[in-house]
Amino acid sequence: FLIDTMMINPTAVTCLILSVLASGNFFTSVGAVNNIRGAAIDNHSELRHLNSPCNCISNIDSSCHPNSECESPNKCTNPKGKNKCNASGNYDWQAQPTPLPTPEPTPTPAPTPAPFATGPQTCPEQYCPTSSPTRTLEETLPRRDVVQCDLELVTLATYIAPGTTDVLIELKGPVDSADALDLVIAAPHGGGLKPTYIDNRSGSGIVTSKDSYTLEVSELLAQNLIDSYCEGVPYLIINHLHRSKLDANRELEEATIGIVNGKATATEAWNKFHTYINDAQVMVGGKFGTSTGSGVTGVTGVNGLFFDMHGYKGNNGGSDASATIGWKDDVNIHGAPFTQWGYRLSDDPSLTSCPIDNLGGTIGSFTHARSLPNQSYECLVRGTNSMGSRVNALLSNVAGISDLCGQGTPSFEYPSPNALATDATYCHDAAAGGECHYYSGGFDVRIHERMDVNLTIPEPTLSGHHFNALQAELPRCIRFGGDTIRSDFANVLAEATMGFLRDLYGPLSW
Repeated sequence: FLIDTMMINPTAVTCLILSVLASGNFFTSVGAVNNIRGAAIDNHSELRHLNSPCNCISNIDSSCHPNSECESPNKCTNPKGKNKCNASGNYDWQAQPTPLPTPEPTPTPAPTPAPFATGPQTCPEQYCPTSSPTRTLEETLPRRDVVQCDLELVTLATYIAPGTTDVLIELKGPVDSADALDLVIAAPHGGGLKPTYIDNRSGSGIVTSKDSYTLEVSELLAQNLIDSYCEGVPYLIINHLHRSKLDANRELEEATIGIVNGKATATEAWNKFHTYINDAQVMVGGKFGTSTGSGVTGVTGVNGLFFDMHGYKGNNGGSDASATIGWKDDVNIHGAPFTQWGYRLSDDPSLTSCPIDNLGGTIGSFTHARSLPNQSYECLVRGTNSMGSRVNALLSNVAGISDLCGQGTPSFEYPSPNALATDATYCHDAAAGGECHYYSGGFDVRIHERMDVNLTIPEPTLSGHHFNALQAELPRCIRFGGDTIRSDFANVLAEATMGFLRDLYGPLSW
């Protein structure tokens, strides 16, 4: 078609061209359209007019220009943002070539994880979800269809010293193994019996003081799990002998070192303690079965948890003097304030590695749990849903303790025991370049991480399926805080433990 460029009507031209575009004859007409005075077609096939009034084309006749470009009555826009009103009030058009697509950046390999610092971003912040635990468990409503929970923690087996009525070792659990919970608790250092028919242990560097109130907290934990949830009954193994008579958390040689009179009784007590733990693990396996982790490193293990209960002081403080060596005292009571969680990982270098999954092999405990789908060792040990962080999040339920009392390490909040142990804010020894002690997990956690334990001398041999195990070292501010604080803390432990178990293994069924 031909157009008299001296008599052009911009509106008519707009309608005409849009009609051509709509009819599919655009490419046969483009040459003629490009001859229109002040008109052009850019690479996006959009028509623009030079010296048009500074109002949008769509405002002239919206039916001729369905794709509105009006931002306001006196301002036009387009995809390139190059059309503007000039100083004379006219509409300027600037053709722009279609830019070439931006090439995708070449991915760079991820850097090798390095040891983390206690700075603004810690290792669990990099690798684990940052939200706090959100699981809410029923504290009073039993899961089973009962009016009142009918589950009981009863004595299943005992070792009684020959010729006496003294119960030295005790295994507690459900009346029926079908009512078992997937948890085994051990209290190796909480006993108080000091029979004269067993000599005191003696030797260089050995510890003979008991972990006061750890037996009581263990029993409170077991009972709280029953009363609060009625999901099942945990197994509880107790060494009633004072630590001066038997250390059940050591190899047999050190456990009975220096004993002459009563050596056979102490030795049999040690054997029974560890046999009862293994018996309980077998019963848990019989009810809950095993599972195998994913991938080539998948580990087959029992769907259960072994919890070894301990206590520590951590400094030289006393009733008449504040500590000057070791961990700084809690503000309310002599002794370190932190709960130390042990996974058989050293505070340095293991717990300064990032992530700790990179340690590989079977270093540490939780060899089974960390190979399960959607689990990582880093997050199991110090993520927001780790045992340490679950307890930390619930400590506000324990009245009468300080802000630091009971706070756990490793955890999401305190990921590095080494960072605390070398910080003069928390450790007296750090001021002179020293370090406070971290309890990473002892003999019990090591040998009961496996199901087939041969208690041979001098070193037990381990094989068979795995069983997830951890150790808790409770501070004096919890253990010596009084009945109410111990009871409240046991309730916190029960909620944290049940949440951890159910998140790891799923809900229980009846």
